Amino acid sequence: MLVLEGDELVRVVGTSHYQDALLELAPREADEEVRVNTIATFVPEPDNPHDPDAVAIHIDGRLVGYLAREENRRWLDVLGGDEIGAEAMIAGRAGTQGLGVFLRLPTPTEARAQVSLWKRRREAG
Repeated sequence: MLVLEGDELVRVVGTSHYQDALLELAPREADEEVRVNTIATFVPEPDNPHDPDAVAIHIDGRLVGYLAREENRRWLDVLGGDEIGAEAMIAGRAGTQGLGVFLRLPTPTEARAQVSLWKRRREAG
């Protein structure tokens, strides 16, 4: 799997629906601050009934949210059927209940260059 490298923080949406999975991945006591670094995987969902361009975000095989609609179209052509991931952080501020997920991403143009280089290296063996 290629793990993209970048500096832009992108918030994963819909995480409120996946709090059970997030709490399994990043356990917390009461409302303590949590910061867990991990790797997230992009999973296109062309059969998603709400958005055929949906891109789900999985961590350790668990669905934790989605790219925002305005982001997913920019990323679908980058993904191109390959298993691609990104550095991610599961985070929760002290005094709050819910956990969120943030991806560290390059621009889509930078990501395409990383994917192209990765494919060339993989083909070269």
